[in-house]
Amino acid sequence: MLQLNKAAAGAARILVLLVVLAGCGAPVVAQERRVPSAEEIIRRLQLPQISPQDLRSNAVAVEGRRARVQESPSIDLQINFEYASARLTADARIVLDNLGGALTDPALRASRFRIGGHTDARGSDTYNVALSRQRARSVAQYLMSEYQIDAQRLDIEGFGRSQLLDPGNPEGAVNRRVQITNLGP
Repeated sequence: MLQLNKAAAGAARILVLLVVLAGCGAPVVAQERRVPSAEEIIRRLQLPQISPQDLRSNAVAVEGRRARVQESPSIDLQINFEYASARLTADARIVLDNLGGALTDPALRASRFRIGGHTDARGSDTYNVALSRQRARSVAQYLMSEYQIDAQRLDIEGFGRSQLLDPGNPEGAVNRRVQITNLGP
């Protein structure tokens, strides 16, 4: 009987190891579905601090040298809406409460932000652009009403399916997202 228990325990350990290893190979998409904290959102959206040395060496593009383009800080958020609508779900409000906390933090309070709605590739371009714009507008309205964020700080844009996060899986859920981009002061 003791031999059987040892064998069962060994098999259980192997099973646990296989489950853990299978999780390590899971696509990044699954890991991105967690809700980022307000602190994480702040870190991702803060503008880089430019030192005087960086300013001197990067401010002027010299002919024959490739200029470095600095992308604006942004974060992709999985914000759930009711099917084929711009109505926020309860899950969406959890994410937006963290976003609202971040955008009202002193570290980000002086910045303007683009709220970009994105869809997957299902449906026509016209439909997807309109839906993604409506969803971006819903996010902005929530932030303005619940966190008193000034409308002048928020630009909305609907990208539809033009900027798929996973072009290899155009109908994947990862493509349905709201991207927040820091536009600076």
